[in-house]
Amino acid sequence: MIEGLKRLYGGNFNTMNQRRQPDGSVIITLSKRGEDKSYRFRVRDLYGPAEEVLEEEIIENKAPQHIQDRMKEAKKG
Repeated sequence: MIEGLKRLYGGNFNTMNQRRQPDGSVIITLSKRGEDKSYRFRVRDLYGPAEEVLEEEIIENKAPQHIQDRMKEAKKG
């Protein structure tokens, strides 16, 4: 089982977005506050007996370094 699907079934996320696709599949994105990753996957027959993950992707949510530097400066001042 892929990590995104494990998180979906285990409830290990704070935010879930779903987008239905014309082919009947669903793109699901899961994220959890405080983690630097989101999990996106496309699945057919979600929760059904023929459930099949078609694609999966782990997305790094870390802000670019220049934004991180600005955030540190803002917290100081």
